Amino acid sequence: MNLKYLKAFIYIFLIALFFFPSYIFSYPFSPVEYKKPFIYPLQGKILIGFREEYFDNEKSAHYKHTGIDISGNPGEQVLAAGTGTVLYTGFSPIGGRTVVIGHNTMIRTTYLNLQSIYVSKGDSVKQGDIIASIGALDDPSCDEYHLHFGIIYNDAYLDPVQLLNIDYCSISRFLRLEYIQRSFRIY
Repeated sequence: MNLKYLKAFIYIFLIALFFFPSYIFSYPFSPVEYKKPFIYPLQGKILIGFREEYFDNEKSAHYKHTGIDISGNPGEQVLAAGTGTVLYTGFSPIGGRTVVIGHNTMIRTTYLNLQSIYVSKGDSVKQGDIIASIGALDDPSCDEYHLHFGIIYNDAYLDPVQLLNIDYCSISRFLRLEYIQRSFRIY
């Protein structure tokens, strides 16, 4: 029975090769590109790192930083770090204009110190979509124009730099990811 299918395949291939050679030989064979789950939302220098201590002059108190501050210029566009749904847009007393994107039930990314917000609660966004621009100075952790970016997993802040710089291609052979309704599960 397998020989029957093999003969049929060879027959069809030879017909295609004879009648459509340019189609067969012009098909661009390229390696599969792996898309990282998260990208940097803004290209710039990291001014304040994760868990670095800073002093809030207004409250006269020391705090540990819950994300990273990425430098930028006023009006510079902020991109969605990953695909997801906008859970919150509004004002935060800690960092001014804020966007929160949910990527699944466990992972959220936060974008603070924004000048303008271009998305609304409930919007679906894809990785790389423009969601906001920077230009406010509401975040007390740094006096320069910047984006405060955070990643929350299961209600705990994670170091964004560690997650953004993982070489997913090298670890993918150890993991099996299963896509489940805009989410993923790691085995």
